[in-house]
Amino acid sequence: MTKYATIIILVLRLLYQPSHIQAQSTSFTNLSPVTAIPSTFPSKITGVKASITRNNVVLNWVTVDNESADQFEIEKSTDGQHFVMAALVFGTDEPRNGKYEFYEKAIKQKVVYRIKLISKNKTTEYSTLIEVNPEA
Repeated sequence: MTKYATIIILVLRLLYQPSHIQAQSTSFTNLSPVTAIPSTFPSKITGVKASITRNNVVLNWVTVDNESADQFEIEKSTDGQHFVMAALVFGTDEPRNGKYEFYEKAIKQKVVYRIKLISKNKTTEYSTLIEVNPEA
């Protein structure tokens, strides 16, 4: 029997043992160390900034609980209603806050961006809309 099956059996015996029976002493010295379980709290986008630098649109954003972020879909629209994916950025697994950046060549009209965050537990969240207008 593997040591993991032994552990499961011991835990089940302890959980379902009647209170009037005294538990046997068990040594756990040969067990593997416990590994950390990734955060189940979904990441959050806390700030998005856009700028135009050297004819490039640059988006910067920060996440909280970054280790649970899987990927970011950068979406853009010229009418603010119909969005298409412009890029895919993968999460970094760094703990706490994460900093990300995306850039592309600026066009001569207004573009609205949004960032779709996809967490490792497959929940999604959208950033606020970010309008970039090189002609303004």
